[in-house]
Amino acid sequence: MPRPANARLMKQLNRQAVLSAIRDRGPISRVELAALTGLSQPAVTAIVRDLLDLGLVEEKGLGQSSGGRPPIMLLFNPAARFVLAVCLEGERLWGGLADLSGALQVEAEGVLSPDPHDPARSVCDFLQGLIDRSGVEASRLAAVAVGVPGIAHTEGTVSHAPSLGWWQEVPLRDRLRQCFGVPVVVENDVNLMALGEYFQGAGVGVANLALMHVSEGIGAGILIDGNLFRGARNAAGEVGYLPLGPLSPRRPQDFGLFELHYSSRAIRQQLQAALPEAPGDDGRPVRRLRELAEAGLPWARSLFGDALRHWAHAVASITCILNPELVLLAGDAVDCGREGLSEVNRIVADLVPDPPEIRFAVLGSRAALTGAVAMALSLADENAYGIEADQ
Repeated sequence: MPRPANARLMKQLNRQAVLSAIRDRGPISRVELAALTGLSQPAVTAIVRDLLDLGLVEEKGLGQSSGGRPPIMLLFNPAARFVLAVCLEGERLWGGLADLSGALQVEAEGVLSPDPHDPARSVCDFLQGLIDRSGVEASRLAAVAVGVPGIAHTEGTVSHAPSLGWWQEVPLRDRLRQCFGVPVVVENDVNLMALGEYFQGAGVGVANLALMHVSEGIGAGILIDGNLFRGARNAAGEVGYLPLGPLSPRRPQDFGLFELHYSSRAIRQQLQAALPEAPGDDGRPVRRLRELAEAGLPWARSLFGDALRHWAHAVASITCILNPELVLLAGDAVDCGREGLSEVNRIVADLVPDPPEIRFAVLGSRAALTGAVAMALSLADENAYGIEADQ
């Protein structure tokens, strides 16, 4: 006779409670686990036995005795499972394989080869390559997180990603589930950058923050009370579509008006138009423009000031609606330098009654990957690291 569904669920919840306690409080004894979780001693002993068999928990040394035999202490084993994280931008993708502590064991970069019939194929191949390179068993994979430069919908599809050429909805989550058979989360890359800075960067300890990222496009990630804010249709933070800059005709598949004029791509185009014979910008057009402005070229000073002013207007718009404690400038925006940051702060302070602190993000290109690993770990934990209740 099949076991009732509620009994199976209860076993899963009890196992998660014990595992979470070991992960967060270890080294910890079985007696302490029983007291902490409220479960009986026999129940804890049975769950710990299962977790030891699965490799998720290890016995490590003896604790202090309270009069009898010293207890055997338990520790979470982060090497028992692993997660995959990957970020996409233009023709480039980069990612890594991390253990359950979040420590990256393998990292790599690759080229996102377009395939109109299967846009996710190269992502699957790249992630499989990470597993192959690590030498770990694929059966130990617990979750996958993907960062994309577009709108990541709740159902795991991606749209409005001009740098990828993905305008219609691409079922990325379902495709990756087919490849790996584990839970998959697809998230906007700038949201992941905001998470990364919140956990390990310039936003540590700041529960209400916004991050504005300037690159091929312009986007924002928003955290409210430490949680990502995505909006009703998962398009919160798409500040590249703000009506900032000269009005011009645009098609639905074009970049937004703001990013059309003030992204790194737009600044590069304007530099090339002004200096057609000059060498390239080494992929850092904002820094090149700042250097030309500092050299005293009138057109460069005008263009640089115009970009700073419009970036500040976007920050002011974010501030008036969300009132964040902190706004981080990320991506190529950090190349505006300290004086450029001071100018953005000055303009915002003139425009809004209660300006936030504005400073540069610090994790650089690692912010999105850091956020993706954190999201993959959260997904793995929500799904009990892929362990079924009857295992």
